[in-house]
Amino acid sequence: MICGAHPHQQDNVCAPYLIDMPWSSSACSLCAEHMGHTDLNSDLMCSHCLEEPPPYRRTVCAFDYLVPVNGLINRFKHQHNLAAGSLLTACLSKAIAEANSRVRAQGASIMPQLLIPMPLHRRRLRQRGFNQAQFIATGMSQSLNLKMDTRLCSRSVYQSPQQEQSRQQRLSQMTGAFQIKSEGIDQKINSIAIVDDVMTTGATAQALSSSLINAWSGPLDIQIWCIARAQSPNVQIEW
Repeated sequence: MICGAHPHQQDNVCAPYLIDMPWSSSACSLCAEHMGHTDLNSDLMCSHCLEEPPPYRRTVCAFDYLVPVNGLINRFKHQHNLAAGSLLTACLSKAIAEANSRVRAQGASIMPQLLIPMPLHRRRLRQRGFNQAQFIATGMSQSLNLKMDTRLCSRSVYQSPQQEQSRQQRLSQMTGAFQIKSEGIDQKINSIAIVDDVMTTGATAQALSSSLINAWSGPLDIQIWCIARAQSPNVQIEW
């Protein structure tokens, strides 16, 4: 998938490239912002999340948004390369399993009762032809044996591409962006993982998390699971 050689293994990438990809590490447990090298095994929190915690309680990303992951995501998302999507989904499953193993050593689990793919506005869905988050969530649902709901949440507000916008601009645009179908809410569910391809500022994840929490009558634990985290320009990552 990356170098063009025959990998002779299921993930369609040769072992050296798989090992050398920019796997996320030393990141804030809430927002996945890189925090520099550390030997601590416990959950880390960045200063921003300590001051202003997001509505979700954990973010698990497979990678930092760097070469060659950004190219694979572009091929998957914009060129409909489902082989790239399958590889990235397998990598996220691996990252989730490893994160869960670390938590289980402390007598807990990160596995949710429900997966929700980040919804696309119907106009964006027509433009792209498919929802990349739903593709990823379907693979995660199958590999981890988790229930998925694609109808509970919808995106009612269309936004222009947000790549060049600040976090505050994105947050303001996301006001009222998501609708939750009250008839689809199962109050027996109290833990959800929102699945997406890339987290940039966290504004979209925060907006959907808040909409879900507001729609629930009881406590709701939310995680974000995504392929990659785009880091701030001033964050230096040695890879």
